[in-house]
Amino acid sequence: MNAMRRQNPIRNERGAATLEFAMVLPILLAFLFGIIEFGRIMTVSNLLTSSAREGARVAALPGATNAVVLAKISEELAHAGLSYDDFEFDPVDLSTAARDTPITIRVIINYESIAWVPGFFPGLNGIQLEGVTVMRKEGFG
Repeated sequence: MNAMRRQNPIRNERGAATLEFAMVLPILLAFLFGIIEFGRIMTVSNLLTSSAREGARVAALPGATNAVVLAKISEELAHAGLSYDDFEFDPVDLSTAARDTPITIRVIINYESIAWVPGFFPGLNGIQLEGVTVMRKEGFG
């Protein structure tokens, strides 16, 4: 009588499960890092809009200067450990803006300067995140 040994099917499947996990893990990690980076981008975009809003509130006051507005924007971003890469004011010299003139404040940060894993998503390099706010210049009379 020829006794055939039966192989344990659980033992054979354990190796297959390990192989499948090793193949799927990089994809899962890419999704995880993508979700984290997208959340970071949304957070920074919100912070930029908030800092532009605070800068515009200062710029709308009578006697506001570019230096005071930039100081306020820098202060707001510093709470999150960020600094702007560029900014734009319209009108260019806020101290000469007439009453009821719309004032536009734009704060810009490059994606590369906020990425937690630089180069992980090369398609995002060169993208600028910005916060924009428009307020009317206040005044008396």
